[in-house]
Amino acid sequence: MKLRDIAFAVPGTRFSSQEISAWSGLEQSFIENRIGVQSRAFLGVEEAPSQLAASACEALLSRPGAPARSDIGLLVMVTQTPDYKIPHSSALLQRDLGFESGTACFDINLGCSGFVYALSIVRAMMQAEGMSDAIIVTCDTYSRIMGRADRDTVALFGDAATATWLSASAGAEIGKADFGTDGHKSEHLIVRRGGGAEPIAALFSGGAKDAEASDAGFRLHMNGRGIFNFMMERIPRSVALALEKNGLTTDQIDYFVFHQGSKFLLDHLARHLGLPDEKVPSNVANYGNTVSSSVPLLLAEMMAEAGGLKGKTVLVSGFGVGLSWATNILKF
Repeated sequence: MKLRDIAFAVPGTRFSSQEISAWSGLEQSFIENRIGVQSRAFLGVEEAPSQLAASACEALLSRPGAPARSDIGLLVMVTQTPDYKIPHSSALLQRDLGFESGTACFDINLGCSGFVYALSIVRAMMQAEGMSDAIIVTCDTYSRIMGRADRDTVALFGDAATATWLSASAGAEIGKADFGTDGHKSEHLIVRRGGGAEPIAALFSGGAKDAEASDAGFRLHMNGRGIFNFMMERIPRSVALALEKNGLTTDQIDYFVFHQGSKFLLDHLARHLGLPDEKVPSNVANYGNTVSSSVPLLLAEMMAEAGGLKGKTVLVSGFGVGLSWATNILKF
């Protein structure tokens, strides 16, 4: 099973670093030079995440040589911002895209590492069930869980969706992955309320003070220093293990496509690994941190460039929420 093609979609409403600066009180120069984001897109008030995901899928399915909708045997959506708690968003996509009722659909509740995880999950299921074609969708719309005055998050994240076609017939070979999780650090990136442990019903059972606390608990909380330390501790080792599992050396990798956490994170990781700038592409300036979509979105842009990625060997690595990580090799 191979990676055949990737398409993406971003909302039409964009916000500049100047606007984010006005909301958050952060200096515009800090947002652009340290975080590295010039602008990012946020989902419109009347839009749902599944609509953005459907747009990415339609972009993929409308391309010459794309699979017929009736050929898709598996549809998997990676998201931590679903339309609803119930049902799963992939069911909404199956409905809206007109896929056959025999299409297997499920969601993966993973963030920044989710795309790389999904490559292995979907490949394994396709092989086990004899499926010829599948689509992995990533869609995280963190604008819906951020406070506009939150200096730790609002300058960093952007919304996007991608659709990746896996095919039994042709495409980039998917290698052996390295996975890991450090749940002891899970509170470094968390939305505390709204799940079963601290349900939304709490809003209606307490007084005004409790309701105010609950409202804050439904927003994203991030410990940036904790995420940075986690990345520097875990990801270099994950890169080494993925290279070893696939019988490769650093010099044999044409590009290292890392999760687009921020310019600060990418610069430090590349320097620690001793990688030249030309081997560590980035698009964080144009989209921000798009969570599960950051790796496939960057791959999609690279595949669309003149010459594309044909003949290239690419290491992909996603890391963040969980805190979790996954690293793999793609041979185009």
